[in-house]
Amino acid sequence: MTIYGYIRVSTEDQIENTSLDTQKSMIEGVAKANQLPDNKIVWLEDGGISGVTPFMERPAVAPKVFRNGDVIIVSALDRFSRDMRDCLNAVHELKERRVKLIINGHGDVTDDSNLYSRFMFEMLGVFAGHERRTIRMRMANGKKAKSKKGGYIGGKVPWGMKVEGEGQDANLVPLFPRRDQAIWRMKSIRNRENKHGRKTSYRAVAEEITKIYNHPINHNTVKAIVERS
Repeated sequence: MTIYGYIRVSTEDQIENTSLDTQKSMIEGVAKANQLPDNKIVWLEDGGISGVTPFMERPAVAPKVFRNGDVIIVSALDRFSRDMRDCLNAVHELKERRVKLIINGHGDVTDDSNLYSRFMFEMLGVFAGHERRTIRMRMANGKKAKSKKGGYIGGKVPWGMKVEGEGQDANLVPLFPRRDQAIWRMKSIRNRENKHGRKTSYRAVAEEITKIYNHPINHNTVKAIVERS
């Protein structure tokens, strides 16, 4: 029998100063409470791993071959998983291998006779998933707010713009005094008809704009800007 102590922190946890040492202390306490030797725990440590990453696929877990009689102890449900489906799938797989999973405060959740813990585990799995969705929504709203203020939230830098600053202080600033005039000029050139009554091609517009502003732009970008404006 091998006793494993699983500990995990993600970026969100590090911001909140969640400590791996604190998790270890809690797991050692759970081991003692279950009359297991706390000085023989094999630690499985995942640093910077999201709680939605499937438990059995995490770097510290995937290489391990859990055997009949092994015990895994986790300090809290959200250290184990933040996704309800993964919670239940991982517990089912551990039960098939006859491996115990003890979660601090809920007991052995692989024990079908532990009905209260099983119920609490499933309910808390729902809340853990809800918590993560709430965090994602807040992050998305924060990005939208920053984008409206001209902040840079990552991805491709729009034509005619550049990034100033780093991290949370990064902002998009125009390369030209009047970027809106440059966009207006693109549309004007595009709508200019040749002798055959056809509009100027996007490729020709790109070439002319590149010469005027001494800043390269391709025809696909021109097309996207013109059609969006």
